[in-house]
Amino acid sequence: MNSDPVSPQGRHTVIVGDVTLTMETPPDLDALLDQAAAADPQAVDAIPYYAVLWPAALGLARYLWDHRSKLRGGTRVIELGCGLGLPSILAARLGARVLATDFHPETGEWLKLNAALNGVLLDYQQLDWNSFLVPALQPNSLQPNDLILGSDLLYEKRHIPALVCAIGTLCAPGGHAVIADPGRDNLDLFVMCMEKTGWRHTLHAEGDIYLCRFDR
Repeated sequence: MNSDPVSPQGRHTVIVGDVTLTMETPPDLDALLDQAAAADPQAVDAIPYYAVLWPAALGLARYLWDHRSKLRGGTRVIELGCGLGLPSILAARLGARVLATDFHPETGEWLKLNAALNGVLLDYQQLDWNSFLVPALQPNSLQPNDLILGSDLLYEKRHIPALVCAIGTLCAPGGHAVIADPGRDNLDLFVMCMEKTGWRHTLHAEGDIYLCRFDR
């Protein structure tokens, strides 16, 4: 299993199929970690996970390339926990209509920077999955999507019920979800929770990254 971020920090050239992308990461990860710890050592959700390029995002990008024919013609795609936005940016390059989302308030700046570096148009929205647990709090602006994407979302067990609910709410009839994971301890629990809410899953491997596709 490889869940370590790509290093060093800074600018990366990422080649997926015959597409070359430029991905910029914050230059000083340690400074971001120190800042988050100083603000509130107990605020786990404030950890700047968005600031690194994770192997699961690369695995998901390669999956999208292999299934690129499904993205043409404006397929509606939403990425949950997008971070720097590699899968979102590639999906947009391949012809999809993309909304990238993340909880961390600093993500949007970097997502928009990377989209501009690669000459793609996509939308961004800050999103808290917990809002889907309470019908009255669900964002009214979000439309059903043909494809739900996510990579390395399962490091916090407590987020799984909200993630399952978000996927169920955001997926259009006939749509599906693809979640990439490096094999974290919560993967089996997440799959079980998805199946309990009516999803069927198939498992694919992209190197040492697990690609879980969910259909219902």
